[in-house]
Amino acid sequence: MLEKRIVYRSFKFFLLQAVAITFEDLVIYTAKHLLRRGGIEFKSERAGEAWAGKIVRVIGYFWVTLWFCATLPVWIDESSAIGFASTDRGAITQFLLDMWKRYRA
Repeated sequence: MLEKRIVYRSFKFFLLQAVAITFEDLVIYTAKHLLRRGGIEFKSERAGEAWAGKIVRVIGYFWVTLWFCATLPVWIDESSAIGFASTDRGAITQFLLDMWKRYRA
């Protein structure tokens, strides 16, 4: 940690990552369980990956991108608030940050 004043603020961000990973595992487990119950066995084979596997991969990339756009402002803006970094977030991240701040208020 570079700055003692932002220990808690960094902790919030990384704790949110653990929450997301737990949520992902729950969704994956539930989906596999429901597919097996329906008689469908999902196997991810890298060499002969079917279209279903590619769709799952695209959904995964979309989820990760969305999650980081939603949670990165928690870390970056808290660091910026104490003068640690000055960043141009971009329109989408700024919109999500504004929504986050409204939700917290």
